[in-house]
Amino acid sequence: MSGKTRTIGIVGLGGVAQAHLQAINLLDNLNIVSVCDIQPGLAQKVAEISGATAYENYRNLIAAGGIQLLMVLTPASTHREIVEAAAAASLPVFCEKPIAVTLEDAEAMVMACEKADVKFFYGSSYRYLPAVKKAKQLIDTGAIGNIQLMTEQLIGGNGLANYCELSPIHYPLGGPGGPGMGLVDHGVHLIDVFSWYAGSDIVSVQGRGLISGGPPVSEFMVMQFANGAIGHLLYNAATFSAALPNEGMFSRGQGWLADGTITEVGLWESDPGSLSVYGDTGSLRIFHYTNALFINTGNGSQKIELEGRPAFGHFATQLEDCLTAISEKREPSVTGVEGIKALKVLLKVYSQISPSDVIASQ
Repeated sequence: MSGKTRTIGIVGLGGVAQAHLQAINLLDNLNIVSVCDIQPGLAQKVAEISGATAYENYRNLIAAGGIQLLMVLTPASTHREIVEAAAAASLPVFCEKPIAVTLEDAEAMVMACEKADVKFFYGSSYRYLPAVKKAKQLIDTGAIGNIQLMTEQLIGGNGLANYCELSPIHYPLGGPGGPGMGLVDHGVHLIDVFSWYAGSDIVSVQGRGLISGGPPVSEFMVMQFANGAIGHLLYNAATFSAALPNEGMFSRGQGWLADGTITEVGLWESDPGSLSVYGDTGSLRIFHYTNALFINTGNGSQKIELEGRPAFGHFATQLEDCLTAISEKREPSVTGVEGIKALKVLLKVYSQISPSDVIASQ
């Protein structure tokens, strides 16, 4: 990014924000003007490093002004009130995934921005990962024919005794929830990416998702698309990986593992997460975090060269795109409507859960 200096404010400085902050260092001509977090001292610590002004109340940050984009990196349950406050101040908003916990909140956020004529950028960061993006280009050029099946499974962790879910501030007790690499917090990425790849609407959903505060169970989702393609997700973070030694690879990027820890560049990853896309003339294996892509069109797997910033640099690519949209006065590449669509699909799984399941979890 070059030219005039851009200014941003950040609300929420937890885990994912640290990845964003790391990536922001890759961008020139960008000034973090203000940062906010309710944890005492955290905003001040980040402010000292970035040269920003620290706040513990997001309303004070918004009122102070001086920014062109507000990044909302707080837990999903808090998104609505912050986004609506930004819209009221005519401030463009970037909102992390999932867009919200309830459909009512998600639609209210998008409506508030539309009424205020404010740009709303939905944080579908996987679209900016080099391997995921290149796979989309290959699919669009017909490299693997018509898509038949898309899959991801993320099974592992450190066993039941060490299982840990996200706190109720993220996902209120009794509702959709689970660990950071479960169906709600992670799978929402794949709902979006699979829809993006298929270029088709999801017409039916079956599955099971974890309840916040409830016991860990295996989660799954089967999506059927209007064009006949199937998407399948399978998750369990309360067991152990069954990967064999020769199935790993050295990571060329950073990313989150099944147990929520972060893999680093250059380290051996014994069970790297991946997506598989099967067409009628070929298939793709997409290692989104370790940054590798393979295609098989009948002559064995061939590695595809990638360009762009691997994780966590993809957050910088995403932010760059948002700021360019503001300066060029164009629509966001990924709007709040996409966030609503992904949440609707996710919540269809939870509509299949009986009341007794929810009561038992509380």
